[in-house]
Amino acid sequence: MQVSPKVYRCTKSEEITETLKQLFPESIQWDCSHQDEGPKVIIYEVRKGDTAEKLASMLANENFFLFIANREFDHQFLSLSKDYFFEFTHTDDPVEDLIIHYNILVKYFAMTMELQAKTEELENTVFELAFASTNVLEQNEFLEQMAKKDGLTLLYNHSYFKDRLKTEFDKSKRYGNRFTIALLDLDFFKKVNDTYGHPKGDEVLRAFAVIIGENIRETDMAARYGGEEFAIVFPETDTAHALIALERIRDGLKSMVFESETGCFKITFSAGVTEFDPKFFHSEEMIQNADKALYISKRDGRDRVTVL
Repeated sequence: MQVSPKVYRCTKSEEITETLKQLFPESIQWDCSHQDEGPKVIIYEVRKGDTAEKLASMLANENFFLFIANREFDHQFLSLSKDYFFEFTHTDDPVEDLIIHYNILVKYFAMTMELQAKTEELENTVFELAFASTNVLEQNEFLEQMAKKDGLTLLYNHSYFKDRLKTEFDKSKRYGNRFTIALLDLDFFKKVNDTYGHPKGDEVLRAFAVIIGENIRETDMAARYGGEEFAIVFPETDTAHALIALERIRDGLKSMVFESETGCFKITFSAGVTEFDPKFFHSEEMIQNADKALYISKRDGRDRVTVL
């Protein structure tokens, strides 16, 4: 798209002023105090007192200059041309030369404006792509996290628990770290669903997940193992300290009263706990051990924790 610049003139001699008025009838008188927005083409007749510094300060802005000057200013223009683009013609040059230099300046103006517009467009595109890329990364990260989570309780899911357990197991095998796991199962949960309905059962599961999350450390990892069964990995933790956390969870659940249309009720949980032992060959043995301990808790009356 061709851009037509505004043309300004700044002249001192009457002869040059009249020439410019005839060549550029829509041109506007200009002086250094003009602060019109946007770049413009200025035809400037150099005055005797104009220094190289003054001309340089004029060239340092976004305007495009065509200078008309005596030949005595040639050395100044030669110096300025190293840092700035401009056109100039001598006072005694024919009018055709002035028109040629003006046309060159206008073409340069149009090219510069087009380049500036394309640059801005490119910068906007880059910004939009960067913004979109950030959104995609955030969405991917969110989806990746959600793929590890249980949709109902927002704790980690069975699959991620197995992965994390194996990681901790391998670490302990190699470095001798201590860690403990616990399997927790809500007592008589089927009765909750049968008596109060599955939506109320889901409410209980979500509430229990919150209680677990509030009573373990950030370094611990809780998961919904399946149905009403939950699992916790306690890294760098022995059995005694895992039991302290489980007791906090027990107290939290005991203080919780669930309301329903048929009345209020409470619920308890049973748990089985196993600490890592170098004699274990694989992480599944820890789950089997914790599961046996959980079975013993259920068999012996529920609402208790068994260590095996």
